[in-house]
Amino acid sequence: MFSRFVRIVLHPFVKPVRYGALKLMKKMRAPDDTRPIISAAEYLLDEFILPSTFRTFQEVTFRELARFKKLPVAEHNCIFNELQVAGVCIATSHLRMAKSFTRPEDYHFWQGVEEYLPKQLQRTLMGYGVEGGNVKLMRQLIDMRRIEYEDLARGMRDASENGEGNPRTSPPELTYLASAVHAVAVGTVDHIRTR
Repeated sequence: MFSRFVRIVLHPFVKPVRYGALKLMKKMRAPDDTRPIISAAEYLLDEFILPSTFRTFQEVTFRELARFKKLPVAEHNCIFNELQVAGVCIATSHLRMAKSFTRPEDYHFWQGVEEYLPKQLQRTLMGYGVEGGNVKLMRQLIDMRRIEYEDLARGMRDASENGEGNPRTSPPELTYLASAVHAVAVGTVDHIRTR
């Protein structure tokens, strides 16, 4: 009873304290200390990627468009996995852009977070009780989709740069990010709709 009361009272302070602790860990870390990278990857998954994935999965309009009622539960699980992979791919695209928006000494930190994020998803899934073989398949799916979405994004960038009447006014970083997000969105919809 007391622990539940403490959790309710302290809940509004948990996120700011966790964020502050991450900032402090990042600032004071030794060059070979990977704990801040692991913590940042865990934070991104817990606070942004997984909640967003779950909200999308639960959304009524999404379920109607994906024809959930006509699909077996096993296909629901596959769709949920595709959404998780899409979340990781979008996050890694954003993290790849860190070089353009952070101080040079911080870039290697964010590059480490980008590289560790899929592994952190593996750890999170194992913490949820997902079997090791399935977790390994999820990691393989992430690697496969990242390559697929990067190729699609490259094609989208090339098409937009070579399009007639389309003067290049956006910075290259923004063009990269926009094409990466569009590629993940288009690819994910394609994988979900072909089920």
